[in-house]
Amino acid sequence: MNKIVVIIPAKKKSRRLKNKNVLLIKGKPMFLYVANEVRKSKKIDEIIISSDCNKIKKVALANKFKFVKRPKELTYEDAEKQDVIVHAIKKIYRNYPKPSIVISLQPNSPELRYKDLEKALNFFEKKLYPNAKIKELISINRNKIQNAAFRIMTYNTVFQKTLSTKIGVYVKDLIDIHTYRDYIRAKKKIEKKN
Repeated sequence: MNKIVVIIPAKKKSRRLKNKNVLLIKGKPMFLYVANEVRKSKKIDEIIISSDCNKIKKVALANKFKFVKRPKELTYEDAEKQDVIVHAIKKIYRNYPKPSIVISLQPNSPELRYKDLEKALNFFEKKLYPNAKIKELISINRNKIQNAAFRIMTYNTVFQKTLSTKIGVYVKDLIDIHTYRDYIRAKKKIEKKN
C-alpha cells in the first residue's frame, strides 16, 4: 500500500513579505489553513510541518500535525527547499517504514483545494510513468509557469542528485503569495468563493 505524506515548509522569516506563513486566511495562520485543507483528503496519510518557529510549532502540534524542527542552516534565503524536504523525511522516517510518495506543499498557495491535489495524485500514480521509481509532478499555471503550490515525488526522487527525466505537470491557476498585494488578492478570492 502506498503511504503518501505531505511536507509543508513554513519557516519563520520571509524576505519579501514579513511573517508570510502566519498571515491570516479565514482567521487561521496561512500554513494551518493549507494544512487543514489538505487534511480533508482521504489519500493523504500524514502531514508534516517543517519550521524553525516556535509559534508555528505550537499551532501545528495543537492541531495534531507532526512537526520537524528545521536546523538554522536550512532557514537562510539561499537554502534549497529540497534540502528542507530531505531533512524532514530523514528525521521522521529514520526508524519507520518509508513513504512511497512525498509531496512538498507550499503554505503560500492557500487557494489550493484538496480535490485538485487528489486529481494530481491520481494522474501521478496511474498515468505518469506508472512503473518509474524516480518521477515527479509539479504544478503550473495556464501560462506554463510553475506556481510552486506543490511538487509530488516518489520517495527515491526526494534524494536524487541529478535532474529528473520523468516529469509531469498539473495545470491550476493559483496565486503564489510573495507580496502584500498577492496576499490581499488571494485572501479576497478565497473569501469570495466560500
